[in-house]
Amino acid sequence: MVIQSHVFVYSGLTINSLTPFLDQLDRLGELGVLVFFVISGFVICSGLVAEKSRTGRVCLSAFYVRRFYRIIPPLWLYLSCLLILGTAGIIETSPQQALTSASFLCNMPFPDGCSWFAGHTWTLAYEEQFYLLFPLLILFVPLINNSLRFGIAIGILAMGSVLLNRTGHLFMGEYLMYFIFLLSGCCSALLPKNIISRICQMHAAVWLSVIALLLVCVGYLPGEIEKQVKTLFYPPLILLMVLGTPVQTKAIALVFKNRLLCYLGRISYTVYLWQELVTGNYVGGLTFVYIAAVFVFAMLSYRYIELPLQRKATLISDGLKAAAAEALLSEYKQDRPY
Repeated sequence: MVIQSHVFVYSGLTINSLTPFLDQLDRLGELGVLVFFVISGFVICSGLVAEKSRTGRVCLSAFYVRRFYRIIPPLWLYLSCLLILGTAGIIETSPQQALTSASFLCNMPFPDGCSWFAGHTWTLAYEEQFYLLFPLLILFVPLINNSLRFGIAIGILAMGSVLLNRTGHLFMGEYLMYFIFLLSGCCSALLPKNIISRICQMHAAVWLSVIALLLVCVGYLPGEIEKQVKTLFYPPLILLMVLGTPVQTKAIALVFKNRLLCYLGRISYTVYLWQELVTGNYVGGLTFVYIAAVFVFAMLSYRYIELPLQRKATLISDGLKAAAAEALLSEYKQDRPY
């Protein structure tokens, strides 16, 4: 959804039949980001909740090591390439813009922004700012231990975001809105297993209706109304769409359990980073050729860069967890020597 938005709305590729629908295609691209935020919140927080229930604690140092090795090296490789191309005069970007992106601050209203080429890292900025905070909430805020109270708090935040937008505080309203999608994914990770199981057994017709409702909102609601509906109603709809994917239906399972699709998911981070370079307004008719090259590069990057780094992160993470467990056991023995 993100790539189609960049190709058809921003790359300079003109398809006359799509011209009347560019606003809807752009909204569809943002919907892809929102789906990603919900999935990210669910996956990351499911792991943290499982670790806490298994060991009674969350090893923050291990968590941040895993995040560092997963996110930082591919991002810095991409930004280094941008700096080289900028220095050679091939693209227009600056060291300041690259530094803003590397610092996960592209979602902030700085005058120079991050340029087109690193502008898409606003999504990473929201993610990393969120994950600096959320593990601490899991450890120290009792609210997080109850999905109902957590859900009510998210609802209050959503109404606060709408109110901020309506009173002209657009940046804060939008900032809060994107966090709501990450929080919604986290909240779903705390749902009782019987509720998750019931959602997972959703009938295919209901699931398709949820998708259709989202697409109708994206395609037909006026901009200002869609912004409010997005904040209040998209999070639960996206949760139902993601968790309720009826893989018990054979035709749907053939898609979502397809090995190629799952592999594309594994390389999607690098695809997301590098597609920005080849979908700028200067590309035009060669867009699809360059995108194909990005997928090839992503496969190589995943095999020779990302996988080795992820294995290293796992080793370091396991070592940190073991050291933390040993320190906790030693402290327990000192407190209760007999």
